[in-house]
Amino acid sequence: MSSYEDRMSEKYGFFSDKKKNTETGSEKNTESSVESTDELQATEGDNLIVPLEAWQTVLNQLGNLHEANQLMADARERAAKAEAEAEFLREKLKNTREQLDTASKKKRFFFF
Repeated sequence: MSSYEDRMSEKYGFFSDKKKNTETGSEKNTESSVESTDELQATEGDNLIVPLEAWQTVLNQLGNLHEANQLMADARERAAKAEAEAEFLREKLKNTREQLDTASKKKRFFFF
């Protein structure tokens, strides 16, 4: 499996300049190879240089995830409300049917 830098180099051509600097460092003069070494050391710490296009893609995806999360929360809220309303209506229908049954079973006396 290739490293992160290799994959980024292939996909975005981002790290290819630094690889060229390190590969051809012996051909360049000492001053330019020292500068390229300093550049590489600056990026090796906790920081990682990411191409702007890739970073924008990540931020767009993060925004989409945030929006999807909000939509899911709204949908859950609507579903809970609908479920509570359905339960209430079931109980009301049950009570209405019971009242209808008891009313139809009562003897009615009609006086003319």
